[in-house]
Amino acid sequence: MQLNDPCVRTILIFLKDTLSKQSTVSFNEVMAAPQCKKYSVSDIGKALELLRRYGFVNAKSRFGCSELLEFTATGITDKGLELFSR
Repeated sequence: MQLNDPCVRTILIFLKDTLSKQSTVSFNEVMAAPQCKKYSVSDIGKALELLRRYGFVNAKSRFGCSELLEFTATGITDKGLELFSR
């Protein structure tokens, strides 16, 4: 999965919009978002971890058996906001 993947951009937009209204966003909230329903749980997990690992979102995550088990985003970084201007 790459940064220009539609799944990554959709999730980043969802996180930005949701974090403007509340302090955190969980993995379950992303999976339940109408705009994210078309993506698999695995793809959502990979996209969230990509965004966290490369510093586009401030978040904590936990893995088990090579799968994302927990994810809590607390903010979009300046680097993440730059993706919107591309």
